[in-house]
Amino acid sequence: MSALRDAKGLVVKEISDHLNQSKALYVLNYKTLDVKALQQIRNVVAGEGVLLKVYKNRLVKLAADSLKFGDINASLIGQNIYAFAKQDDLNALKAIVKNKKQFPALELVAGIYENKVVNAKELEEIAKLPSYEEALMILGNSLISPIRNIAIGLNMLIEQGKVKAE
Repeated sequence: MSALRDAKGLVVKEISDHLNQSKALYVLNYKTLDVKALQQIRNVVAGEGVLLKVYKNRLVKLAADSLKFGDINASLIGQNIYAFAKQDDLNALKAIVKNKKQFPALELVAGIYENKVVNAKELEEIAKLPSYEEALMILGNSLISPIRNIAIGLNMLIEQGKVKAE
């Protein structure tokens, strides 16, 4: 019995290490998905730096309690797969949500995002936010827009002959 207890302790330590090294954790319910579909999801999200693991909920609860994320414990019911975002938390969430459309049985349950426990509804809203690169493009376009409008206006004045181009 001691060997079993030690093995469970090692799994709790592994989960704690994953939580410490990850930028976010997303809990997904997968009760009606088969192994082939899970492997496809695992391969797709691995490109975004996401590690998908299946753990017993009780062991995840122990690890979450030890790291002061005990609020997530109420959501850990049923067959869950845990997605640890190792690189970019927002792009990882976007990849998961995109796969959720391809695999409707995959359901967001809860998560830890920016060191806060969030529910599925909040995760859906976060997934709609622009990524860092998208936000930079929006900022760049808003900064260059006035210059572009001035250039268009001046060009129209030149075409109408009201201003001479020199």
